[in-house]
Amino acid sequence: MNIINDYMISLSTIAIVPYRHPQYQTMIIDEEGIFYTSERPEQIISRSCITYGASYNGRRDAAIYLLNYIQKTPILISEADGMIAIPTHSPDREECAWIFYHHIKKIKTNEKNGCILKFHNYTHLELKISSQTMKQQIHKAAVIYSIFCIKNIHFSFD
Repeated sequence: MNIINDYMISLSTIAIVPYRHPQYQTMIIDEEGIFYTSERPEQIISRSCITYGASYNGRRDAAIYLLNYIQKTPILISEADGMIAIPTHSPDREECAWIFYHHIKKIKTNEKNGCILKFHNYTHLELKISSQTMKQQIHKAAVIYSIFCIKNIHFSFD
């Protein structure tokens, strides 16, 4: 079991998933492997937002103000890197996992009325939400990406 403290979200972060264990609260799926931490998912998300330049509440408020995404609002972690965390449930709920938009390759429906997310690195994650709900969440993240991350900056010293 790989244990990590003060995990910082990066481009290699695939998912942050609640984990039921007496000591460890979160399982982190990363391109470098699977890690466990005593921090709750929302602590990791919040600290990472601040590190990349804005508070969790500021990121959420901006998305709500511009897009009216009040429920299960995807959170822009870093606009420079295009990192967006997609919640599977309300962040207030214990079972809320956070999936990173740029790693999602495909969604498949499973027979348990949930979905399986396939990622670009050929790993997968089974979730207890419908594929339709996950598609809606991905659509929200795509809109956030198009508004905050795609910039055509033209500057010249001439």
